[in-house]
Amino acid sequence: MKNLIITFILLSTTLLNTVSAAQQLTATIIGSGSPIHNQNRASASVLISLGETRILLDMGNGAQANLAKTGVDIRQLSGLFFTHHHLDHNEEFVPFLIRSLMGRHNFSIVGPPNTVKLTETNLDLYTDDIGYRLGKTKRSLADRRSAFTVRDIRGGETFNVDAIRVSTVKVPHTAYAIAYRFDYQDQSIVVTGDLTYSKDLSKLAKNADFMIIDSGGMIMKGGRANKRNKKNFNRVAGAGKNKKRSRTKAHLNLAESSLIASQANVKNLVYTHFSTGVIDEQASLQEIRSNYSANVIFADDLMQLKK
Repeated sequence: MKNLIITFILLSTTLLNTVSAAQQLTATIIGSGSPIHNQNRASASVLISLGETRILLDMGNGAQANLAKTGVDIRQLSGLFFTHHHLDHNEEFVPFLIRSLMGRHNFSIVGPPNTVKLTETNLDLYTDDIGYRLGKTKRSLADRRSAFTVRDIRGGETFNVDAIRVSTVKVPHTAYAIAYRFDYQDQSIVVTGDLTYSKDLSKLAKNADFMIIDSGGMIMKGGRANKRNKKNFNRVAGAGKNKKRSRTKAHLNLAESSLIASQANVKNLVYTHFSTGVIDEQASLQEIRSNYSANVIFADDLMQLKK
């Protein structure tokens, strides 16, 4: 009887852990690097997971290799999402698309304007190749077209991928850019891609558990501190007063990202999309702490984030 009770407890614990894992919304940093090749960091990519639902955001250089290290099969992905269409965020889309077509899983492709064009252009370009590959299992591209959807979004849309609620907002960048929020029960993760300061992002990220954000303005060891951080913060505080700008700004600085995190009251501020070199975390934190006092995380490839 004693052994029976112990066995029952162990089985119950295993079942509870399995259920817990199935209900855990997680983000895995697939690539934390920048457009410049870095042997220690793949380029931009984040995996959102909830049980068997897996959504890959952005597919920069090295995303395939790093995703394989997590044990996730491309053919099992539920979604291929884009924040924006710059090469360091969509460079490996074609192999992800073709590999997804080789599976038997339904999936969706979502992103800003030109996502449909990007998809259809590559389907047309690689029609023969895709047909040859699918033919090995007596299938065709026409068979697989019913298994996926592709859509352009403009920000402001909300929709579901299985049990995950997805909310979106347009954010300013040099290309049309979208930030995403993923919610399940009381868990929430926001992923921004590249951007400049956005009040709308603060609203999207309100009380989120994690906000994964562009690391613009990061201070690197052996490099110069970004002296424009405070000047740019002042410009943000007085937005609209100074409309003359010498050049188009593409990324946040630390004052701006920390201000957004503070306004949104996010629990964890996660920086990614790092340039080559070594981050001076102490000096960078000093800048960030001028606005944001909660937990700060400097992402690495394959880092998993969960509540």
